[in-house]
Amino acid sequence: MAKSRIREGLRARRVVHRPHVMEKDPEHNREENLGLALDDLREALGEEWATDAPSILCGYARDQSFKPASYPHIVAMPASVEEVQAIYRVANERLLDVMPFGTGLTTAGIALPSYGGILCDLRRMDNIVEIDGENMFATIEPGVNYLMLQAAAQRVGCRVLNPSTSATAGVLSNHLFCNINTMASKYGFGMDNIIDVEVALPTGELLKTGASSYGAAKGAVPGPGPDLSCLFRYAFGTYGIVTKMTVRLYPEAPCHQQIFPAYEEDKLEVMAEALYSVAQDNLSLELAHLMNSFYGIFMGDTNAEASKITELMPRHNLVTIFGGGSQEEADLKAEVTQRMLQDKFPMFDYLPKEAIEDMTAEYEYVDMEKWVKFFNVTVRVQRVRGSFVIGALIDKLENMVGIEKKMRAACTNQVGTNDDALPPDDASTYLQPYHMGRSAYMEYDVYTNQADKDDLIRIVLGYGRATATAMSHGMIIAAGGGALVKGLFPMMDLAMAAAQPNMVQLMDAFTKMKMALDPNNISNRRWEYDTGCMKKICF
Repeated sequence: MAKSRIREGLRARRVVHRPHVMEKDPEHNREENLGLALDDLREALGEEWATDAPSILCGYARDQSFKPASYPHIVAMPASVEEVQAIYRVANERLLDVMPFGTGLTTAGIALPSYGGILCDLRRMDNIVEIDGENMFATIEPGVNYLMLQAAAQRVGCRVLNPSTSATAGVLSNHLFCNINTMASKYGFGMDNIIDVEVALPTGELLKTGASSYGAAKGAVPGPGPDLSCLFRYAFGTYGIVTKMTVRLYPEAPCHQQIFPAYEEDKLEVMAEALYSVAQDNLSLELAHLMNSFYGIFMGDTNAEASKITELMPRHNLVTIFGGGSQEEADLKAEVTQRMLQDKFPMFDYLPKEAIEDMTAEYEYVDMEKWVKFFNVTVRVQRVRGSFVIGALIDKLENMVGIEKKMRAACTNQVGTNDDALPPDDASTYLQPYHMGRSAYMEYDVYTNQADKDDLIRIVLGYGRATATAMSHGMIIAAGGGALVKGLFPMMDLAMAAAQPNMVQLMDAFTKMKMALDPNNISNRRWEYDTGCMKKICF
C-alpha cells in the first residue's frame, strides 16, 4: 500500500503522550532531581529495585477506578523497614513525593500518585512475622494478602476477618481502610482489630505503637493513656508508611450451619428490621444483607451470567452463618434464629442450599461450592461491566431505609433506567450490622463500563448525586474520607462545618498532625501547606 500523508497524520495524532511535569512551577518532583534520586535509590535498595522505565511505570498508573491514569516518576521496591526509611531520606533530600503501594488492589484510585514522584511498592515485604494461635494475633508486613494470612491462621486454629474483596488484597492496607466484613456484628470492622503498628514516618524516623512498644505482650490491651495506633486509620499514607501491623485473629469454628432467609418484595425496611433482630440475638457468626445483584456479581464471570443469576435470586437475602464446637451447637443456633425470624417475619422464604442448586442447575457456570468458599473463607469480587464505584456509608439501620430510597431516586434522575436484569441505576445495596446492630454500614455500588465514555460519566454523576443525598440526610462516609477531601476546593473547611460538623475537630487534628509528622509534605501529598488547598481535583 502506498504511503499516505493523511493516514500517517491520523496515526501520529492517536499517540497520547503522558505528562512528565504534573503541576505548574513545581517545587516537588523537579526534573533535575529525578535522576539524582534514582541513583540514590539504586544505591540504597539495589540496582534492580528502583526504576524509571516507562514500561514499568505504566503498570502503576491505573487501577479499577474511574480515575484517569496518573504516573509515578520512579518505582521503588523496598524489602525492609530500613529500606523504606532510606526511601524517605532520599525523598526529603531531593524533595520528591512518596506514594505507598500495598498489593495494589484498589477500586478508588487511592494509590495513584497525584503529582508523580516515587511510588513505594511494598510487595517484597510479604512476611508473616509472627502468628500466635493461643493468644490469637498475627504480625504482618504490607505485602501479606488475605489468602496468605487466612491459610496461616487456619493452621493454628484461627481465622481472619475477611472482607468482600479479592483474596490478593493486602490485609494491612485493608484493615487500615476500615475492612468491612461479615463478622462485623460480632467482632467489629478490621480497623477495630488493629493491636499495634510500626510506621516509617516521612522524616525517616520509626514509630512503634501499642502495648508491645513498651515491652508488654502483644495481646495486651494498650494503656494507660491513648493508643496512637488509631491515628493511622484512614491516613492513606499521608502520615507515613505502615511497615508492620499486629491484627487480632478469631477462633475457627470446627462446625458450621447456614440459613438463607429470602424476601421477594422490594421492601428494604423489612430486611433492615430482620437484620437488626438477628444482630441483637448475637448467635450468628457471620451476618449480612445482600441484594440479588450481589449474587450475580460474585458468581457470574460475565455480564450475561451475572444478569441471569440476578433474575433467578430473590430481591433481598440474609446471609446468616453459625459456628459451633460441634455440629449440634451450630445446628441449634441456626434453628433458634430461624424460629425467631418465622415468628416475626412470616413472609420470608428459606432457601436451603439444595434449592439454590436446583434453581441454577441448568447454568453450568454457577458453582455453589465456589460461592460458599468465596464467602466463608476469602472472597473474590467479580467486577461486571468493567468497573464499579463503591459507596460506603455509616448510620443507624432504621435511618438507612428512608435515605436509601432517596439515594435511588437521585441516581435514577441522573442516570436513567431500563428493563435489564442489571439496569444502570440499580445500585447493589449491602447492609452490614456493626457491633450487634448498634450502627450499620451500607454499601451502595453502581457499575460502569470504563470503555464507554457516556456510561462512565452518567454513572459517576449518578453516584455523586446519590452520595450527596445520603450525606445531606446525616449519613457519614464509612471509609474515612477526611484525608482524601482535605483541601478539595477553596472554602472546603467552611463547607465541611456546614455539611458534617462532627468532622471539623477531626480535620483540624489531622491537618496539624500531618504538618508535624511530614514537614516537607512529601508523603502522599494532596494539598499544599501554604494554601490548604489541592492544586488539582483528585478524589
